[in-house]
Amino acid sequence: MTQKSQHRKAPKESHIWVRNQIIVGIILSIGMCLGAYHFLPIQISDIKSPADRLVLAVRCISISTIPVFALFKSVADTRFFTRAIDPVKGGGEDMVDVPNRILRNTTEQFLLHAVGLLTLSTFLDEASLKILPILSCDFVIFRMLFWWGYLNAPLNRAVGMSGTASTTICVYAYCMYCILKPVFISFIG
Repeated sequence: MTQKSQHRKAPKESHIWVRNQIIVGIILSIGMCLGAYHFLPIQISDIKSPADRLVLAVRCISISTIPVFALFKSVADTRFFTRAIDPVKGGGEDMVDVPNRILRNTTEQFLLHAVGLLTLSTFLDEASLKILPILSCDFVIFRMLFWWGYLNAPLNRAVGMSGTASTTICVYAYCMYCILKPVFISFIG
């Protein structure tokens, strides 16, 4: 390894710290969702048609926009109240660099989350639909943790990132299973 490439590698302690945060985020997020699903008295009723399911999903997604709007306001406030007010003239872009990174990542995660919830809503039975508001609340909580962690120290964002990503990955895995299951059954049978 050249001396130049050695300087690009993160210290081992950083990798251990981030890895531990990732594990904590996954356990917390999935644990919160499972706990809420099994122990909170969430009642979803009168959802019979696919349109009703999609309406519920869209309403849950609207809750998930909270961190996106909060971050948008954060970037706008930073621009308005600092020398970053004029992005063309420059001189203040460093002040909005981190808030813009947080907003961009949250917007990307929101897109994946929203598509996942819409797709998931088409596969769940009425009793299982209560997972949709739980996933929306989970998204808000872990995006806020991501934001706080990023501002506190960039390596501290891993709990929020992994918490958000783990439930989204679970949703996509279940949806892919539901989509591909009939294909495999027809292929085998």
